[in-house]
Amino acid sequence: MGLDIRAYKNLKVVENPQFDEEGLVNWESEWMPGDSMKWSEKHFPGRGEGIDPDTVYTWEDSFSFRAGSYSGYGLWRSQLDKFRDKFRIDHGFSELINFADNEGVIGPVVSKKLAKDFNDHKKAAELFARTLGQYGEYWIDLYKTWKKAFEMASENGAVEFH
Repeated sequence: MGLDIRAYKNLKVVENPQFDEEGLVNWESEWMPGDSMKWSEKHFPGRGEGIDPDTVYTWEDSFSFRAGSYSGYGLWRSQLDKFRDKFRIDHGFSELINFADNEGVIGPVVSKKLAKDFNDHKKAAELFARTLGQYGEYWIDLYKTWKKAFEMASENGAVEFH
């Protein structure tokens, strides 16, 4: 088990979604944030700003990636926090560092802020990765993947943790 991520770009409301007998939408072309987002908004209020958990959406573009096992993602996120401290990046990445590691939704407003964080500090992140030995290449590759996810979601999209 681990943390999987899906980033969406240009979400559009589905006016008349079709639900199956279990109350699910067609997951290949539709997405409803639902209980996962309700949970994350309860524990991390405002992260999903711009998204309604009870609305069904379709999207222009999306991509998925594995953020790692739960412990692997925890280690990566811990290193992101150390990077932030080492380079004195006040409040940078805090919406990701202080977020769930298993489920939830980050909406377009917070995604735009995180995309800026990842873009503004890319060169420093590359320097930091060099200090991590063999782990550094993996760390910076995942940094770039998160950067891509938040850039995509900043365009009226979302990042879903599942």
